[in-house]
Amino acid sequence: MFDASTPIGISDMRRPDLFDRIAALGYDLVIPSHVERDELVRPEVRAMIGGLLDRGAIRTVHMNRRREVLDFMMKFHKIGIGESDAILTCMKMHLEGVEAYCVLDETDARAAAKRIGIGYVGLAGLLGELASAGLVSAQDMRGIAAALRETNFRISDDLLDGLVGGI
Repeated sequence: MFDASTPIGISDMRRPDLFDRIAALGYDLVIPSHVERDELVRPEVRAMIGGLLDRGAIRTVHMNRRREVLDFMMKFHKIGIGESDAILTCMKMHLEGVEAYCVLDETDARAAAKRIGIGYVGLAGLLGELASAGLVSAQDMRGIAAALRETNFRISDDLLDGLVGGI
């Protein structure tokens, strides 16, 4: 379950292929409807997500009414609509017996997920999983790290260096 930061970061790197590689790990890639509609608004991000949706690489789920998401935001007032929608969707999926994890990069969103028992990983964790599974070569990881450094995605240089050095 993606919030907005990872798809935006992947779009800014111009690496939609990373979604296919993440799916190759066995994940069903899902974006909550409020994330798609309210957060992924830049034209280049919309184009990338639209292409991925069209070919079925990711899917959108509509599980939460806007009022539910806004109420959740009031309870956890330091997180945004996308993170709230992602966490709520994971909660509902768990209630239905579906295993689900959130892809969250913001500290406050991770704290909220942890507080209610929702598993999460960030973009760096996904990149590490791709490397461990052999789906990203050392050379490719260097390129990904360099591209990520050129975006507005907030990630420490030490963490990126660790990903590059870990392969």
